[in-house]
Amino acid sequence: MNRLLVIFSLIGFLVIDMYGQDAVQYNNYIANQGMLNPAYNGTRDIISGLVTHRSQWIGMEGAPMNQSINVHSPIEDTNIGVGLVMQNDMIGFSNTFDAMVAGSYKINLDNRGKKWVSLGLQMGVTSSVYDGTKAITDELDPVFQGRTSKVGFNTGFGAYYYATDYFLGFSIPKMLSQSFDESTSQFTNKFDVKNMTMFIYGGYVFDIEPVKVKPTLLFREVYGAPLQFDVTCNVLLAETIWVGMSYRSTSHLVFLSEFVLNRQFTFRYSFDYALNSLSQFSQYGSHEIGLQFDFTFNKRPGMRSIRYF
Repeated sequence: MNRLLVIFSLIGFLVIDMYGQDAVQYNNYIANQGMLNPAYNGTRDIISGLVTHRSQWIGMEGAPMNQSINVHSPIEDTNIGVGLVMQNDMIGFSNTFDAMVAGSYKINLDNRGKKWVSLGLQMGVTSSVYDGTKAITDELDPVFQGRTSKVGFNTGFGAYYYATDYFLGFSIPKMLSQSFDESTSQFTNKFDVKNMTMFIYGGYVFDIEPVKVKPTLLFREVYGAPLQFDVTCNVLLAETIWVGMSYRSTSHLVFLSEFVLNRQFTFRYSFDYALNSLSQFSQYGSHEIGLQFDFTFNKRPGMRSIRYF
């Protein structure tokens, strides 16, 4: 029973901190903007994708584990972009899988291709599974005697403004939420403004020879919960290595790194550590790895235009 109490203490903390992990927070969110914001999909002039794995709070049983993939591209000779977003989120006895198709439309604001605004919409399905049979209990409780699942429709939208060296974004990636009702042992899929996660974020790239400095800020808002934020600063060294640090308002310190392997592939690794009492249960912190790939429509390898977001 003690193990069960630890797991549910963890889940209780997650519900407060992450609202059931309905919108997973990744460390490399600037590289993962297609997960945050459907309007980002297709805003680069290349076929681009990012595969990410995140293991949270290593050493704690039932801790979250997430995987995601985002692939997007503009449609040649149009202002339309398309993207695919898939995400798997495991925590305790619950598993949520999202599969979304995104579309965006870009508008040139200065007729020179320097400033753009993109509007995006995504839609797809969310699959939720709750397996109570994994619980270790000393008592017979109907909540832990079965396995239930539900597949439901979901949708989200966003807006993205960007120029050569700065960007701003706003999004609600998922407008519908699926929650487990213990009284009925079933998932419910509903439109609830109070349970939506809203993101507002932005950043700027400063060219300070011989390096580039990229500060970014992200706000995460859920109705009735304290406003959360990430403040981050990355520095580009020798055009191939990014290093940086981030502070998350949930008392987490994040160390970031990025290695440009070649013109097609970039590897990312980050480590975050809790500065609060959670650290005594998760002594090994959280780890996140990602691989980004970039390809052009023509025969030239790599990116046709350099952009650091």
